[in-house]
Formats: sequence, structure tokens, C-alpha cells
Amino acid sequence: MYKKVIWPLLLLSALALSILFVSGFVASIVISRSEETVYTEDPMEESITTPEEDMIPAEPSDILILGDSIGFGFGDEENLGIGERYLALLADENADEKTLTNISVPGYDSNQLADLIGSGEHNSSISNAQLIIISIGGNDLNRLEYEDNLTLTLAFEEALNSYKENLAFVVREIRAINPDAQLAFIGLYNPYSQEEPQNARLLLEWNYETHLIVDSDVNFVFIPTYELFQYHLSDYLSIDEFHPNGSGYQVIAEELYRILN
Repeated sequence: MYKKVIWPLLLLSALALSILFVSGFVASIVISRSEETVYTEDPMEESITTPEEDMIPAEPSDILILGDSIGFGFGDEENLGIGERYLALLADENADEKTLTNISVPGYDSNQLADLIGSGEHNSSISNAQLIIISIGGNDLNRLEYEDNLTLTLAFEEALNSYKENLAFVVREIRAINPDAQLAFIGLYNPYSQEEPQNARLLLEWNYETHLIVDSDVNFVFIPTYELFQYHLSDYLSIDEFHPNGSGYQVIAEELYRILN
């Protein structure tokens, strides 16, 4: 009788212990998997970057103009000059917005520009510029108009040599500060009557010598204006019959845009 009672009790106890063991094992697996899930999701969340984090601020895209009254925009009735008109052409093609700095001084010759650049006063503007537009030389050449035929040739050679030294210096200084900027030189046009071939010959030689300096730098371009103005002086000159008017500056800006873009 005792054996009949004890065996069922032992079997029942063993079954209960087995159920308890299996339940505990299953629970431990569930908890373990739950902990693994939490562990693996956190690193994934930390590795995700938002678009804002991937974005790198764009470098400033600045245009610098330096030189004389042509660079300044003297004579433009809308006070836009080459720079503002060039920016308008860029805006028409939905290009990135660019800023413009103009340190041109009306009346400047190449010697004064060389002194200005050599002073270091505008090193920051030069360093930040992606495009540097240079207009200089017209006043150097224009001062020869009072020379007579006997002294003109010698005076021209002296003025040209001095101008070339100054321009070469300006380019070297700019490249020492900013070796990567695109440079553009605005060539000279002839504002005087085409009936004076001597003036045209000297001006063309001046442009040619300038072109040689420009060509020595791979990121330097010459913007010709002589042909643009040659048969359109009445259309492109201001009332002083020397500086461009708005239309004159517009065609220069368009030529600049065409060559650079």
C-alpha cells in the first residue's frame, strides 16, 4: 500500500520539476534574445547620419575687381560696371550666388596698382577670390597723347616696359597669395577715331605684350575688347567719349562670360 502511494507522488514531483525546468529555460532564451536585440539596435542608431550632418558648407565664391576706372565702372549710367553685369549673366543661368568686391580706383595706372597690391592692404580679398578681374594700362598709354612724333616712339617703349614690369609684379603677388584663382584681364579698346592709325598700332602692340604676360599663367585669360568697340564707338562710349557706357560695359561682361563659361 505504501509503495502504491509513493510512486505516483514521485512521478508527479518529477513531472512538475521537468515542467519548471523547461519553463525556466524557455524564459531565459526569450530574455537573452530580447537583450541581444536591444544591444544590436543601439549601435545602428548611433551610426545613422542625417542629411544635415553630411552637408559640408560651401566655400565662398567671390569675385574681385581691381584696377582703374574701367574696372570701377566709370561711365555706366546704371552704375553696374563689368562686375555687376557679369553677376547678372551668371544669375540668368541659375548659378550659385556669388559676392563681388571692387577695389578699382579711377585714374590708377599700373605703377599705382602695383603699389596697392604690394602694400598687402587687400590680401584678404585676394585670398578669398575665386575670380580676379584686372583692368589696368589705359592711363599709362593715354598719357602719351601729348608726345610729338619725335618723342612718341621712345616714350612708348619706356611706358610699355614699365607697365609690363608692374603687371608682372601684380600677377606674382596675386599668385603668392592665391595660386588657384581664375584671373581675367580686360584688354584695351581704342576710344579715338579710327583715322589715327598710329594710335591703333601702338594700342595693338600694347595688347599683344599684355597677352604674352597673360599667356604665361595657365589660369589667366585675356578678354579682348578692341574688336568689340572698333566700329561701335558711338554706341558703346559714354558722353565723355572715352569710358564705356552701359552698353559698352555690357558687351565686355558678355565677352567675359563667353570666355570663362
